[in-house]
Amino acid sequence: MLALILASAGTDTSLSKKEIKFSTKYIDTSMSLAISAVENLSPKQWNYRPNDEAWTIAEICEHMLIAEKGILGRIQNQIVTDEANRQLADGEGITNEELILRIKDRSPDKRVKTGEQFEPSGILKTPQDFIKQYSAARKATQEYLKTTDVDLTAYYGKSPLGLVSAYQWTLIMSAHAERHTGQIVEVQSSANYPK
Repeated sequence: MLALILASAGTDTSLSKKEIKFSTKYIDTSMSLAISAVENLSPKQWNYRPNDEAWTIAEICEHMLIAEKGILGRIQNQIVTDEANRQLADGEGITNEELILRIKDRSPDKRVKTGEQFEPSGILKTPQDFIKQYSAARKATQEYLKTTDVDLTAYYGKSPLGLVSAYQWTLIMSAHAERHTGQIVEVQSSANYPK
């Protein structure tokens, strides 16, 4: 599946139907992976903490939801509303393929502490809460991609990987979901994870 996704990713200078299709399909795929990882969890599994420094699955899911809403809001209300964001210096930029691979990478040396605004606070009580809210957030992102008349490849915003286009921020959403679905699987693989 990743090979298909990466083969479809391009670096065109305008938002094409192919790019919209790719991003919306990637949103569906990464959402399905996240939902399938949590939909049948018991309360003990949902709230299990492997160690004092690790997040529970509930907290991982809340972080994913916060990031999803925050990124779409940033695209709509900051990146594409400022003409100064249309400039990309020579030598800057990253390919879609590299961006996806780097965001998904959960190697020990690639892990970073999240920003305070993305910290979970315990608002998701059940997997069903997450599934309902996350599905709605993802639908909003897809609708924006399908209906915006803004060329999302022409506006850039700062990211952990440098300046990326507003379109690439939508790819970050999905790669971020895959990254944290991997984290969920790690929690589920813990020695004392409830059965």
